[in-house]
Amino acid sequence: MSASVKEALIETLLGSLSPEAGVRKAAEERLKALEVTEQYPLILMEIVLATGDSVLQPPIRQLASVVLRQYVDTHWTSIAEKFVPPEPNEQVKAALREMAPVGLTYHESKIRNSVAAIISSIAHWDWPEQWPSLFDSLMKLLQLEQGVQGAMRVMTEFAKEFSDEHMVHFAPRILPAMCNIIRQGDRYTMYTRARAAQIFRTCVRMIANLSQGNKQISAQLLDPILPEYMKAFVEVLSDSSTNPIYVLKKDVVKSISILIRHFQKKMVPYLDHLLQPAWNILTSSTQQFREIYLGAEDDDPDVDSDGEACGIEGVIYAIFELVQTLVETPSVSKSMLQNTLPDLIYFTIFYMQVPQERVETWNTSPAIFVTDEDEDSVAYTLRTCAQDLLTLVCDEFEKESMAALGQAVNKHLSTSNDWRVQEACLFAVSSLGPRVSRPSSLTLSGVNFDIHGFVQNVVIPGLSSTDVLLVGRCLVLGSIFCNMIQPQLAENFVRASAECLHPDKNIILKILAIKAISNFVTHSKENENLRKVLLLVLPSVIECLVTFGTTGSSVEILALALECLESILHLDENLTALVGSKMTTLSMACFVRFNADPVICPIIEDIIKALCENPKCVTEVQERFTPTIVSVLNSRSEDMGGPQGVGLDLLAVILRASTAPLNPILMNGAFPAVISCVMNSDDHTVLQNGGECLRAYVAVSPAQVYENRDANGVSGLAYIVQVACRLLDPHTSEFSATLVGKLITTLICKAGDGLGDQLELLLRAVLSKLRSADTLSVIQSLIMVYAHLFNSQMEAALNFLDSVPGPTGQSALHFVMTEWVFRQQMFYGQFDRKVTYVALSKLLLHGVSMEDQRLTNIQVKGDLIAVPGGTGVVTRSKKQQERWTEIPLLVKIFKLLIAELGYSAMEQTDDLESGDEDEDESGSENNDENKENSPVRGGGIAAEDYFFDEESGLNAEDQDVINDPLYGLDLEAYLKELITGFSTQIYYPQFCTQLNVAEKKVMAKYGFPVPSP
Repeated sequence: MSASVKEALIETLLGSLSPEAGVRKAAEERLKALEVTEQYPLILMEIVLATGDSVLQPPIRQLASVVLRQYVDTHWTSIAEKFVPPEPNEQVKAALREMAPVGLTYHESKIRNSVAAIISSIAHWDWPEQWPSLFDSLMKLLQLEQGVQGAMRVMTEFAKEFSDEHMVHFAPRILPAMCNIIRQGDRYTMYTRARAAQIFRTCVRMIANLSQGNKQISAQLLDPILPEYMKAFVEVLSDSSTNPIYVLKKDVVKSISILIRHFQKKMVPYLDHLLQPAWNILTSSTQQFREIYLGAEDDDPDVDSDGEACGIEGVIYAIFELVQTLVETPSVSKSMLQNTLPDLIYFTIFYMQVPQERVETWNTSPAIFVTDEDEDSVAYTLRTCAQDLLTLVCDEFEKESMAALGQAVNKHLSTSNDWRVQEACLFAVSSLGPRVSRPSSLTLSGVNFDIHGFVQNVVIPGLSSTDVLLVGRCLVLGSIFCNMIQPQLAENFVRASAECLHPDKNIILKILAIKAISNFVTHSKENENLRKVLLLVLPSVIECLVTFGTTGSSVEILALALECLESILHLDENLTALVGSKMTTLSMACFVRFNADPVICPIIEDIIKALCENPKCVTEVQERFTPTIVSVLNSRSEDMGGPQGVGLDLLAVILRASTAPLNPILMNGAFPAVISCVMNSDDHTVLQNGGECLRAYVAVSPAQVYENRDANGVSGLAYIVQVACRLLDPHTSEFSATLVGKLITTLICKAGDGLGDQLELLLRAVLSKLRSADTLSVIQSLIMVYAHLFNSQMEAALNFLDSVPGPTGQSALHFVMTEWVFRQQMFYGQFDRKVTYVALSKLLLHGVSMEDQRLTNIQVKGDLIAVPGGTGVVTRSKKQQERWTEIPLLVKIFKLLIAELGYSAMEQTDDLESGDEDEDESGSENNDENKENSPVRGGGIAAEDYFFDEESGLNAEDQDVINDPLYGLDLEAYLKELITGFSTQIYYPQFCTQLNVAEKKVMAKYGFPVPSP
């Protein structure tokens, strides 16, 4: 049976490699049939490990390894998320675990790596309970020349699986072994030694986490081995052999950074010995770096497993990150860096030089240049890394850094005439922006960085350069400091930037000139003279921008031009009116062509909003743009979901910028098109944006919506209710209902009694959707409807929910409140949290004062019950279900209000910052410990996530939100006043008996009495 299955499996694998699609498809079907056989994984492993006379072709063995890895991922254990039956029996699993380590000794790297991946996948589930011998097997393989590479690959993943308990047991064995590998350059390759440093780094992170609960753990696990590692690190960094070991040096430097970040005190005695060779690498690599960047020499093109460069550039990256770590560690940064700032800034600027290869890329593909210049670019180059370091250094050493910057720049400019060096200096100074002129940047001698002299002696001569990148950088710098230099110079920079936008200029120069114009527009808000100069040149600038953007070769260039145009539209009402028609035409053209582009569409919306805010432009926008949008909404093509979603967004922008009564074209033409589009689409973006568009109609002109009638006499309000019910249909995409709560709340607030019986229909639909919702954003949106009702119509809302049955046989009130209080701590957005907490406060006061049994009889989840002995990390095979206490609803609400106060305290104090180094040397890890001790548990969000309003982009400009009385509420003051009053009531002591330790700390912090039980 086994032999026949093996033959069939080999034949099937061969078929999977066939160039004929039909053969491949048939082979894949046979594989699915074979994988349910008991011996399937063992035969696959036999094929992978085949040697001698039975050896098969490498492609067959590699494919077998891939198929086996997929099998392990989907069949190995029934508790896996991707599990597909059947699960192999324990005998098969044991046999496979015994066979697999042999493959780690194979000389074929692809086979060895595949086997390592398979072992890692199995170990993820089985180690250590079902596979206790794995660690010992790997340690033995480390001693064999043919086994070390495979063992190290597994060990890298293996270390990540260590629980707290495992780390305590195995660290004394694994750490010395990794140190020996790092030190034995004659025995191990630099890549194996680098992987050993990575494993050490993983262990250090875990030890740091363990140290939060037990400060002796680092002394037990790290102290005995740390001196040997420091010697090994010094040896590696000091290595000056002709065969550079850059990848190893990079990982060693990264390991030093981790140690400093987590164990500052332990590292202080070693820093002088470690930092000197690292500094030598930084300073001695300039010539080689320059040869590489000029294209005369090639850097190591390889990347490591993390996707990081393995050559000299990777080492410089790591050293910059090390310096960043030092700067962020005040206890060492002052003594280590303060006296070296001029040299540090000098070399930081040196490594900002642009590689010749990158310059050629920019000239060939200007869109890449636009992306690289974007502050939000995802591309992280050595140049941006150096920029980040320079900014950090100048922020941390405010007074000293400006003098050091001047010395570094002067040294560069006095020793080199290379345009790259000059451009790097300009880029560095520009990136610092206002920092070079702020009062706190006064040097010890009372002198700022001499920006005036820099502009006169460096920037203005640079405008005459033949290198367009240098000229463009001069324009950008002049625009950044235009309010600090002489007015005549600023005017000259404005005119020069305008001239560089002419069609005959180099495209790179145009791009930088656009950036300069945008800066000038921004700074003109506080400089009337600059504003007047701008107004003289902007008509021609706008012409050039429109031409450049529309005739450019990329969306990136168009977006850059549109962003600049949008900023110009806010500068002067008359100028906007002058170019309004042209901008409307441009926006329409961009919408028609790029209505599915995620970058262009938001900019078009901003342009339309700016035009609609101008009384001289709004009518033209409405009358010209609306028909274009309507034509898109009326299309029934299958691929129109994206364009229609954007069209609805644009229409909402036009509506929000309009005033009642709305233009007939918006009511008679656009409104029916919106209703029809939403009711006939299944695209969740169309449904969601359509709901927001209709909300804009209701918010801006509810009377017109109510009075609007179609040929059958159906009102606009009735149609909007139909749309809302469709969004709330349990069978409709859940994402479609993300914002439906806002629509319903606006309907209730604006339409009032006009809803009649339709109000109950809407509330029942909300309840129905809430029953089936799983996504937090949808649940939050739906609960917000009831929160608003509780704030405005408490008794009516309670009566409705109590009269409707819930999904568990109890009332809908029980269901809604259970869902609400369990997820309240996960809700995001400051406004939404204000509304919900105020509603909960009112429910609490109503429940206790009226002794309302509809509320007092509800029991909900309270605090998470700690698992006995659960201090360590629980492996997936042992994961247990969470257990909660059960407490009355009103007590839970009281605890939630206290938790919210606790977050307010975190925002206004330094409670989340790490404590004194003498108390906890784990440094920044203290933040995590404090979060663990916060009053919010069981799915609560971090304080910084709460105070950062995820919806700020929406709520900051949402007039419905801004006009709400709760928008400006000081929630902390409100809660303090409420609890102060609550604490005087006779039932207060009973509530206090249910508080946990963290909640009592919050109460004590605010001075609230906590009676003893």
